[in-house]
Amino acid sequence: MIRNKRGEGYVQVCVLIIAICMILSVFVTFACSVNVVRVTERNVKTVLEIYVTKNSIRIYNSIKQGTNATDSIDKEEFKDDLTSFCTFHKVGSFLYHNNADGDTEYFITMPEINFSEANKLRLVVKYNTYIPLYFAGIHVSTAIVPVTVKINLEGKF
Repeated sequence: MIRNKRGEGYVQVCVLIIAICMILSVFVTFACSVNVVRVTERNVKTVLEIYVTKNSIRIYNSIKQGTNATDSIDKEEFKDDLTSFCTFHKVGSFLYHNNADGDTEYFITMPEINFSEANKLRLVVKYNTYIPLYFAGIHVSTAIVPVTVKINLEGKF
């Protein structure tokens, strides 16, 4: 039996190309996931800065009135501001962000905002970012990334 072996050399090249594409796909997915986490963190920090500014004015006015309002914060106001700023949709204890097609791009747990230091306008927000991972259009897994955002309002004169 006579066999033609000219095509067998291309099999290894094809397998190598497929392996390289799979590795590149993993790196691209990782880069996209890191980008989602950074954008979300930056948006939360922006909303937190706006929130601290609004509360500093409220606290200043309460001190002028003879009371001190630095011992409490309106957590629901922050969550509502974050939801409208980032175009999240509330579903249960999660905030979902959808892409242009209406599919869930990522979602986060409801952020917990607390004082990082008593009687000072130093706040910390903690939440988890969930990023669905797809392969060939099929949901494979979900990456969970815990995020902590801190902000301090300090006046130095």
